[in-house]
Order: sequence, then structure tokens, then C-alpha cells
Amino acid sequence: MDLDRELRRALARKSPAPGFAGRVLKRIDRAQAPRWRQISAAASLALVAILGAWGMHRHAQGERAREQVLLAMRIAGAKVHVAQEHVREIGTR
Repeated sequence: MDLDRELRRALARKSPAPGFAGRVLKRIDRAQAPRWRQISAAASLALVAILGAWGMHRHAQGERAREQVLLAMRIAGAKVHVAQEHVREIGTR
């Protein structure tokens, strides 16, 4: 049959053209380069997000500490005021 002969000829081994391996390797390098860029860009973005969140957390901690110090000073001031009033009462007797 003619079909068998055509199939054998189409599926027969053939040597690649000169420079074929080099072209394939160049295409592989070009295909992989953008992927590495995407990964490094994503890693950089994640690092910026983490550092930003950490900075905000530290700032919030500082604000809470400041509020606690101010509250402690108000309480201490009120206690000192009460003590002064008590001393004045003792002095006027």
C-alpha cells in the first residue's frame, strides 16, 4: 500500500539542521528569564509589604506606649494633688 510507505517516510529518523541544539537552548533561556524576573518581583513586593506592616506595627506599639505613659502621668498627678490637699488640711488645723 502507498499509505504504509508514506507513513514510514514521514516517521523516519532525520538529522536536525545545523545549529538546532543552540537555537533550542536559546529559546529555553529566553522562556525562563521572565519567570525568574516575576519571582524576584513577587519576592521583592512581599518583602516590602512585610517590612511596611512591621513598621506600622512598631509605630502602633510606640503610640500605645505613649498613651500609657500619659495616662500614668495623669494618675500620678491626681495622686500628688490629693496628697497636697491632705497636707494642706493638716496644716490648717
